[in-house]
Amino acid sequence: MPLDPNAIRDNILDYGARTFWALIVAAVALLVARAVRGVTMRALARNRAQANVTVLLGNLAQLGVIVFAGLGILAIYTRDAFGWILTSFSVVGLVIGLSLQDILKNFFAGVWVLVERPFRIGDAIEVTGYVGTVDEISFRTTQLRTDDGREVIVPNGPSMVAPVVNRTRSPTRRAAAWLVLPADGKPITAEDVRAALAKAEGVSVTPPPSVELRSVANGKARYLVTLWAADRDAALARTVTALRARFPQGDVESG
Repeated sequence: MPLDPNAIRDNILDYGARTFWALIVAAVALLVARAVRGVTMRALARNRAQANVTVLLGNLAQLGVIVFAGLGILAIYTRDAFGWILTSFSVVGLVIGLSLQDILKNFFAGVWVLVERPFRIGDAIEVTGYVGTVDEISFRTTQLRTDDGREVIVPNGPSMVAPVVNRTRSPTRRAAAWLVLPADGKPITAEDVRAALAKAEGVSVTPPPSVELRSVANGKARYLVTLWAADRDAALARTVTALRARFPQGDVESG
C-alpha cells in the first residue's frame, strides 16, 4: 500500500511543531530553574542557613522545575499517553511515599532544623527524654552526647512535633531561695537583698535579684528570693551563704 504524501507531510509538520514547543518549554524551564535556584539560595542565606543546606535546597528547587518541565515536554509528545504515564508516576510515588514515610518525615524535619536552627551544634538540649550536647545535625538524625559520655542518635521527626528544651540559648538560669524571718521585724526590700548579694560571685546583675513576701504565719514571714546566674547551683550556694550572713536572725532554704 503506497504511503500518502499528505499524511507524511502532516506528520512531519506535527512533529516539527511539537519539537518547536518542546524546545521553547526546555529553554524557559532552564531559565526559570536557574532563577528559582538563585532566589532560594539568597533567601536561605539571609536566614543564615548552613552552606550545605543552602546548596542542597537550591539544587532541589532547580531540579523540581526541571522535572516539571520534563513532564510538560513528555505531554507535548505523548498527548493521550501522558495521562497513563502521569497516573503510573502517581501510583509509584504513592507507594514509595508510604514505604518511606518515616524516613521522609525525618528528612524534611532535618531540613527544617538546619534552616530554622532551633538548636545548634554545641547547644545542650532536651528532646524526647534525652539530655545532651548536640555533636552533629544531619538531614535525618541529631547526634547528642550525654553528660555520662553516651552517644544518642535522635531522629529529627520528633523535633517538629515534640517540645525541645534548649538549655544554652539563654546564658543565665533562674534560681530561688526562701528567707524566713520573724514577722514582727522590719520588712525587707529588694534593695536589702541586692545589697546582701552584691558580693555573691556568679549572681547576675541583669536581671537583678528580687524578693517577694509570700506568706506570714506562726510569727514567721516567708520571702522568696529570686536570682539569675550562669552556674545556677554554685550561685545558689553562695546566695544562701550571703543571706545567712546578712540576716542571722532568720533561716535560709534553697528553693
